[in-house]
Amino acid sequence: MPMAIAYLASCGGTPHAQMIGQDPVASPRTPAPRRPDPDLERAAPKKLLAIDWANSHVATDADALALWKQIAPTGADWDMKLEEIPTNLPIARALAVALLREGNFTCKPSPATHNCIRQAFDVDPPAPTAGLGDPCLRRLLALWSIGQLEPDDLAKVRDALLAIVAIPPPESQLVAAALDAIPETDLDARLRMLVAAWAGGQRELANTSLGGFDEAHLITAATKYHFDGALEVLSAEGHRATYLAAVADDAMASKARVQAIAELVATADKLPADLKATLVAATKATDCSVAAMAARKLAQFGDIRFVPRRPHVRAVEPVMHALCVLASYEQLQQAAEPSLLPGFVAPRGLERVEITYDPFGEVDTDGDGDPHTERKLDLVKRDEAVLPDIDELVRAMPHCKGTTCTSEDREFRFTFKPGAGGELLLTRLESAERPPCQDKLANPAP
Repeated sequence: MPMAIAYLASCGGTPHAQMIGQDPVASPRTPAPRRPDPDLERAAPKKLLAIDWANSHVATDADALALWKQIAPTGADWDMKLEEIPTNLPIARALAVALLREGNFTCKPSPATHNCIRQAFDVDPPAPTAGLGDPCLRRLLALWSIGQLEPDDLAKVRDALLAIVAIPPPESQLVAAALDAIPETDLDARLRMLVAAWAGGQRELANTSLGGFDEAHLITAATKYHFDGALEVLSAEGHRATYLAAVADDAMASKARVQAIAELVATADKLPADLKATLVAATKATDCSVAAMAARKLAQFGDIRFVPRRPHVRAVEPVMHALCVLASYEQLQQAAEPSLLPGFVAPRGLERVEITYDPFGEVDTDGDGDPHTERKLDLVKRDEAVLPDIDELVRAMPHCKGTTCTSEDREFRFTFKPGAGGELLLTRLESAERPPCQDKLANPAP
């Protein structure tokens, strides 16, 4: 019997004995159950619209607008609802055309404060509760609608697109989308759109959209519609008549007219008769910078008749205009050139007042009743008088009320007294630093 037991032990255990560490349930060929990855296996989004698109038909704008009411987009869900509209069906185009023709896309944003001036920099997003009548929501729906248009739809929405491009800044995205809807080859239609945009205040966008136009349309844009951006594409040498017309065009931007003068003169060894006549006429321009540049170029060619001088009059307005031209003229001078201001100053000299502003001042040191300001008074000899703060003065002179001219940072006040012959002479010039933003916002510059 002991021998039998030993024999059995030497043969090992039974063939079905469990191995240590082996799972009695799971098989190596059967993967363990796992939870779905929420990032890779997202559930299908719940539909927001219960609309049978395939069997929905719209024969008129009224039908399409009724369907928009059924869609009922809001500021919180408009983008998700638009995704459910099948853009491969004609119904999307019908919805787009009807919405665009209905209009009301001007979203008026809350102005922000920048450099002490209230400005609107961007269009506000719609409130979550905004509905179909809210223009801030409608502009987003209009962007989608423009994207649904086909060439055959343009005739139906041309007036609507013209109205859209006339929306003033800060809107730009919707205006650009409306412009882009017009084919680049239809230059007449694109120019009409740009004219409407220009009239609405979209001048920068209109100027930057001129690159694809041919020469004839650019000349029309510059001469008929006063687009200064057209001059940047044309040249003074190749389009002389257009440049001459721009110098004389009071509706053209001041900077463009001044640049046109500079480029016309740069190509001339001597002044041709037509250019000289144009410059002489420009010295009488109401725009001081244009008059100054014209006078400066004439003087460089030996004609000093139009160098700024004090008019012998008793009225303030022409003297102020002459000082305005003088400021722009002296901004063009070289450092070694003498000032022309002494010709405006009374024989006694010029009282120069400099007023500085300290927002933290607590003591009224100069006795003017304001602890924040301090003034310094000097009597300058007539032949030593110069214009102060010339760059700020040039910015201020186009914004004068009587004898007070204001820029963003400074205020200039001129005082005149009659001379021996009754003509006005400058006796006092004050340059005052303006208070910081909190005061400027209550009394903004022009």
